[in-house]
Amino acid sequence: MRIAIHDTPGSFSSKWIAYCQEKNIDYGLVNCYDSDIMEQMKSFDVLLWHHQQSHPTDYFMAKKLLEALEFCGKLVFPNHNTGWHFDDKVAQKYLFEGLDIATPQNHVFYDLKTLRKFAKTCSYPIVWKLKGGSGSRNVKLVRSESELISIGKRMFGSGIREYDAIDGIKEAVRRYKLGKKKPIDILKAIVHLVYPVKYERMSGKAWGYVYLQEFIPNNDSDYRVIVIKDKAFAIKRYTRPNDFRASGSGYIEYQKENFDDELLRTSFAIADKVKTQCVAFDFVYKNEKPLLVEMSYGYRKEGYYDCEGYWDSNLNWYPGTFNPYEWIIEDLKVAFLNQNKNT
Repeated sequence: MRIAIHDTPGSFSSKWIAYCQEKNIDYGLVNCYDSDIMEQMKSFDVLLWHHQQSHPTDYFMAKKLLEALEFCGKLVFPNHNTGWHFDDKVAQKYLFEGLDIATPQNHVFYDLKTLRKFAKTCSYPIVWKLKGGSGSRNVKLVRSESELISIGKRMFGSGIREYDAIDGIKEAVRRYKLGKKKPIDILKAIVHLVYPVKYERMSGKAWGYVYLQEFIPNNDSDYRVIVIKDKAFAIKRYTRPNDFRASGSGYIEYQKENFDDELLRTSFAIADKVKTQCVAFDFVYKNEKPLLVEMSYGYRKEGYYDCEGYWDSNLNWYPGTFNPYEWIIEDLKVAFLNQNKNT
């Protein structure tokens, strides 16, 4: 099995490369943006590409290339089941409902008339989200009918920016106070008041839909569980001060005691239903039951280095350090062997 890796700073690729070198696995680096990438891939069996929604070129073409390669018989990460719903909360709404997965109530509207009717009877506050975004970007708490209709008029009118510049400035200042940003980062955030970020220039404004999710009160945190086949690890993320959003807050706990058996069993059960290679689930609790808010195949690896161990699907605990990026490659090796048995 020969592996192609698209090397992107900050992605999984550095871990994949190190593992291939350590284990003498045949691999090569490719640039997935090359026009002749399909020709290059004829000498490889597998492509690993941790593409990201904030990268403008990834946003435009990553799923298209991966789908084409998989259709042509190549093994890829992420594959179709893993990546088709990535960064698309509306797609996930339909999937969760179709598979009877327990989530907060989700609603999507495609015209202002229907939204107006819903706005008169729904319970407030309610969470409004754009379909894409990470780290709590594009997520707001709507507290009144008039506020919701105002959002609807924009979404069915001129549209709304994919990047909230005001929120970006606030977040840059908050993370600067935590020692995680520099003054230049605040200046860059201010510039984006008038100058769109790169992926925003590629995608254009959000328009033509309104996606809403039930607000679950009395949660000072959420739980992220990452499942890769029969293994899982997890973190607990606390909300920002005076905010309901936990994703991207930087306030994280790793202790095993934070994660109950029901949360883990639920995570493995859902992963089995959605049939992904790797999936990060975000949960909140309602009446002591975990509800799935959304999911993603990718994550920032630095946030998980302090995990104390991992579980297998029988909820056995394995303390100590581990390498989930190795698991991805090893699972692909099994898939490759099975693929060749059937040809």
